[in-house]
Amino acid sequence: MASITFWVAKYLFQLDFDFNKILGGVMRFSLKYVALVISCMATFPAHATNGYFLPGFGFRSQGMGGVGIAYGRDSLSTAANPANAVNTGMRGDLGFGVFNPERHATVGVPAGGGTAFGFSGNTESDAKYFILPEMGFSMPLDDKWHVALAVVGNGGMNTTYPENFFSFFGDPPKDAKIGVDMMQLLVPITAAYKVNENHSIGASLVLAETRFRAYGLEAFRNFDKDLGFAISADPDHLTGQGFDYSYGAGVRLGWQGEFLDDRLTLGLTYATKTYMTKFDKYRGLFAEQGGFDIPENYGIGIAVKPVKGLIVAADVLRINYADVPSIGNPGMTNIAGTLGVPSLATGTNPNQYELGNDQGMGFGWTNQTVYKFGVQYGVNNRLQVRGGYNYGKSPIPNNQLTFNLLAPATVEKHYSLGFTYKANENLEVTGTYMYAASHSQSGCKNNIVNCVEFDMHQNVFAMSLGWVLDPGPGELDEYGDSDWGGINFDGWYAGLGIGQSHYRDLASSIDSAAASVGATSTTSASPLSEGWKVYGGYQFNKYLALEGGYTNLNDAHANTTITAPSAGTIRTNVATDAWSLAAVGTYPITDKFSLMGKVGAAYVLTEITASATGSGSGTTASVAVGDDSYRPVYGLGASYALLDNLNLRAEYERFDLKDINIDLITAGVAMKF
Repeated sequence: MASITFWVAKYLFQLDFDFNKILGGVMRFSLKYVALVISCMATFPAHATNGYFLPGFGFRSQGMGGVGIAYGRDSLSTAANPANAVNTGMRGDLGFGVFNPERHATVGVPAGGGTAFGFSGNTESDAKYFILPEMGFSMPLDDKWHVALAVVGNGGMNTTYPENFFSFFGDPPKDAKIGVDMMQLLVPITAAYKVNENHSIGASLVLAETRFRAYGLEAFRNFDKDLGFAISADPDHLTGQGFDYSYGAGVRLGWQGEFLDDRLTLGLTYATKTYMTKFDKYRGLFAEQGGFDIPENYGIGIAVKPVKGLIVAADVLRINYADVPSIGNPGMTNIAGTLGVPSLATGTNPNQYELGNDQGMGFGWTNQTVYKFGVQYGVNNRLQVRGGYNYGKSPIPNNQLTFNLLAPATVEKHYSLGFTYKANENLEVTGTYMYAASHSQSGCKNNIVNCVEFDMHQNVFAMSLGWVLDPGPGELDEYGDSDWGGINFDGWYAGLGIGQSHYRDLASSIDSAAASVGATSTTSASPLSEGWKVYGGYQFNKYLALEGGYTNLNDAHANTTITAPSAGTIRTNVATDAWSLAAVGTYPITDKFSLMGKVGAAYVLTEITASATGSGSGTTASVAVGDDSYRPVYGLGASYALLDNLNLRAEYERFDLKDINIDLITAGVAMKF
């Protein structure tokens, strides 16, 4: 890790404490398993890239750019088109993905373009890693009727900014966190009917749950006090109310037709608006006293099979965001001669545009058309590879950037790769990677904040398992003809662990470093953060394995107050990830339970970013210092064999850095191949 002492010395002592210069620059499912997975799904936010919708339902679909209207082979595809259920056979699917969105916002640029209330600077969302689970199963009842159940994330929005760009008149303080956290869970219960050899129809009752919270918006709650007019119809239910939940239901219909000797498939799907109960805790934020329905959407798809083993598919999907008032109603716009709140400029009822009212301000999103394209090729009788592209123009107009700082759904282009490996007649292993390219939006004269620029890019890493008891019609024809004995995975394993990281002694290290260069300081730290890791290894025998992997220790924050020789404040963020290789010793206690110990080395990548404000002009500047180094890693753990090839693991690990130590506690699963 970059030496904190070196950093303080360079940026405090050498520059004489001038703070304006310092920082310049399944099958066998039972209802209890379904309930368990649903409850787990509700725990983790889902996040999205086509507006706030996911690019596709299921990681297999996402590997092909999200297509699913005319082509789908796993049980999750029934969420895209209920008619897919006639092609999925009898199977269960369970998967987990790691979703990594990176969000940045710059407010009050270019020079001289500060906000209406004084905030100017850059900020980056702290929430960067999320777990995306999914599950589903499908089965035929007879030759005509098929049923399916899926549990999928529809999408969501999440930001956690450490600096409050809506800090008006110092309330809330600039270092008060601001953000939103929304997820939507869909549970489509599907029935499909094969009309004849060429046509199928399906319908789903789509049950839905949305979880939401907002915080850091106290400035809008206090508009009446600070500016003499109200911006919300119910300021007491606008922000900081914790999580609230909304429930509802809708219907999705679908059709598929086979033509040209099954070489051409066409599909249609239509989903009604999903009518949701209102967010009572946030009835002063969302239009219609807390309304937030899921928008109507519909699409058409085509899939072509020019030769055996090759699938080329494309979808066009329309999402009617503008028809949901909380999403589509315009927010603060550039109205000449006013602050930009619509109620100050138009309407016979001056209060009709206040947040929370029927015509209350929203995010100002437009409807979105999404184009999806995917290719899949069966390499041999065990392996399929796929790739895809997904494009949807950002639904955010450039005159609606103020509120959308909270949820910058800007990405437009998505690129994906994936594979499915048939380990045996009943087990499929699917992997997917999706990259959403960075895309920014900017504009000046946006009300309240004036000049704004925000951007986002995303990574998704995912793996799912499919238990196939009876393959769907034509599925085996989508593999290649050549025989392949498969891969000998004896001794190999892979796993995922999720937990918490703890940056030890961060505050004392900063204060000690400041003291070493003659400064008097007091530091408070937020040392706990989410942590996770993915790993793989080879078990030589029951006592010894070699294991390597990637660990994300996320980040920690510290706030430092300098009292001498001159006054100032510093906000520090330390972000760390590591690639490690270690020897793992295992001692069996019983046939199922074992103790573990590990020791090895890690290539640690650390980035320290900081912003400082001095007593001079009061301006804020920032600096970033990076450091990569090899450091020791060691730990202890326990393993329990839940199944023959599936272990539960709990571990404690320490990454021994130069100035601080980082502890990681995780729980997860390891799968033996």
